[in-house]
Amino acid sequence: MRTLIYAWGSRGDVQPYLALARALNRAGHDAVLAGPERFAGLAQEHGVEFHPRDQGLLDFYVQDEDISEWLRDQGAVRRGKMALRKRALNKLAGEFFRRFPRMLADISSAGERGADLVVQSYEELPFEQGHHVAEKLGAPVVLATLFPNYVPSAHYPAKFLPADRTFPRVLRRLSHLPGALLPPIGKAGVDAWRSDVLGLPARRNQHDRLRRPDGGRVPVLHGFSPHLVPPAPDWPAWVFTTGFWFLPPRADYSPPAELAAFLDGGEPPVCVTLGTVRGMDPVEAGRLVVEAVRLAGVRAVVVRASGSLEVADPPPGVLVVDDVPYPWLFPRTAAVVSAAGVGTVNEALRVGVPQVTCPVHNEQLMWAVLARDAGVAGEPLRNRDLTPARLADAIRAVLADRSTGDRARALARVVDAERGAENAVELLERLHARRDKLTAPVR
Repeated sequence: MRTLIYAWGSRGDVQPYLALARALNRAGHDAVLAGPERFAGLAQEHGVEFHPRDQGLLDFYVQDEDISEWLRDQGAVRRGKMALRKRALNKLAGEFFRRFPRMLADISSAGERGADLVVQSYEELPFEQGHHVAEKLGAPVVLATLFPNYVPSAHYPAKFLPADRTFPRVLRRLSHLPGALLPPIGKAGVDAWRSDVLGLPARRNQHDRLRRPDGGRVPVLHGFSPHLVPPAPDWPAWVFTTGFWFLPPRADYSPPAELAAFLDGGEPPVCVTLGTVRGMDPVEAGRLVVEAVRLAGVRAVVVRASGSLEVADPPPGVLVVDDVPYPWLFPRTAAVVSAAGVGTVNEALRVGVPQVTCPVHNEQLMWAVLARDAGVAGEPLRNRDLTPARLADAIRAVLADRSTGDRARALARVVDAERGAENAVELLERLHARRDKLTAPVR
């Protein structure tokens, strides 16, 4: 079964789909991952065929200062911020429409070698249009998402509603209507690409990722743990929760000598990683983290990630690194301080390490709230509200609370045993075998 997998975003967004592709290959199938070009080396490392996609929009999104400030202020009521919001969204829209034709070309070219099954990551934004390629190939399509917010539900609202607030059940359900009723972003470009490049006729519901061309339902795989994200009671039978899709720890990884010596030279440190999306200025963030670590009285490994943290002259007790495999590093730490991206939260969850979450935007806030509700993290501390004293207090609190560590270790045993990627492969095999009855429950 040749499976074409589309994924988009930063490493935490894409790596689970690489894990799914690897699991398909290990089960005897032929998987290809179509993702941002920066991940070609990572795919090669795990023996997965890779189709590169232009990452210019992604780079712009994570590096532009106006967009970073707008993301930090999501959900805040602040005077004078409407001009910033307008400026950031106008810049993002301009860059999107400039690059969208190239993005669509990459999506269609990924399918030129054919596929028996298309797996598409599910985003409301138009980065994923693989369902049109599946229609062109006559192959079934499965939506695979790391988030519980896309299948309409009264339990999980659409992603634009902040996760740290409580909304009535009816409003949670109604929040899904705009995505279903409003014309999708880039509709005209997609329509032209569908007709001119793919040679497909216009049809009803051609932009609805949850509907097959014949009107039937598209199966949805949820790549998260039901112990962290409890399945909604109103999800239909064509929605499946498999567990998170993890890559295995690298058996051949050897840490730099400086890192090995640092870890052996004292008490387990905290790991601080603020992810790909910039919040505050990276130099300011570095100074804040160093002071917070000093106030908390702990040692720290600071991960630069994609430049969201910069520490020019680290003091004793602070080691700055560029890139370390989290499955190797996290078990050697006392706690993980992160922006609460989906990949980081779940990697820390898998190894049973307490977490301090500092989300930049609403998507990260959702994972921070879920980690708190699971008992493995304290209250989310928004990036926009960070001070050295507040971060130091949060670190001290999570290290002092024995119940948080106990809960993290207990939940890790359950999550690690879920075999999420393997479960997803088994479901994909069964769904493909019943390709003429993809709307029927598969249990």
